[in-house]
Amino acid sequence: MENSQLSGLSIYASGTFPVELSVGKRISGRHRVPLRASVEISTGEVRFHVDPEGIKILQNDAGDH
Repeated sequence: MENSQLSGLSIYASGTFPVELSVGKRISGRHRVPLRASVEISTGEVRFHVDPEGIKILQNDAGDH
């Protein structure tokens, strides 16, 4: 896996709850990180954003595989 990119992540959403990311099947709260999004109005491109602390959680979990 490249150090500059995490791929193969899962997006979980249920009802009106916030969307969160996790690595693989780890879905407990401490292994999910909040996901924010922005939309480029002119193109409709959606970008997702994760807090830097959340990236550390995902990197640690990805290393467990």
